[in-house]
Amino acid sequence: SERLIRQSCHDAAALGILCQAGNTSVVAVCRFAAGWYGFAVSRDPMNLTSEYWALARTRMGYRAELAGHSAPSDWEEEARRLFAAPSATATTLIDASRGSARVVLQEGGLVIGALFISAEPVALMRDHLVTLPGTEAEDVLTGQPPKDRPNPGPVLCSCFGIGIHTIVTAIETEGLMSVEQIGEMLGAGTNCGSCRPELAELLLRVQTKEAAE
Repeated sequence: SERLIRQSCHDAAALGILCQAGNTSVVAVCRFAAGWYGFAVSRDPMNLTSEYWALARTRMGYRAELAGHSAPSDWEEEARRLFAAPSATATTLIDASRGSARVVLQEGGLVIGALFISAEPVALMRDHLVTLPGTEAEDVLTGQPPKDRPNPGPVLCSCFGIGIHTIVTAIETEGLMSVEQIGEMLGAGTNCGSCRPELAELLLRVQTKEAAE
């Protein structure tokens, strides 16, 4: 399952200035004036050095949200440094005039890292991308699932990477009536169990919708 490992910002104004006086804490928060935004997924730990980053563990490796003031001169080289893969095969899509870059690195045909950069917060199917490290996935640069593959939706069961759309489809087409039946069919909610309340809520919403129709 995903969990936040660490969040870092080297610019104090980005996340706030904390002043302690006795038992009282005063926080002033200012907007981080980012010159670029990024999202990255990897099989192995990343070498994160940008002014802002937030790293989380995933079932297939790691994911990170990034931002910085000044963009590197070469995003492919930056990706190689980030993923510690100087000799990996690179597939790139870079538009310097728009401040966008997409770099996918592979070794032995397997995805070891993918970096997506934009002048604005990056719009991607993150829940899909985090499943790709260590696989032979194609068309990673699109940042979206293949058109012939159903969109699983946002992940609800982190343990098994099962999306909301997948669960809703199973409920509607298989006539599932309980969280236990969802678990038996999809595996969702059968490991740590933390998503079971959300499964119950989703099941109720689908059943209420069907009753209204």
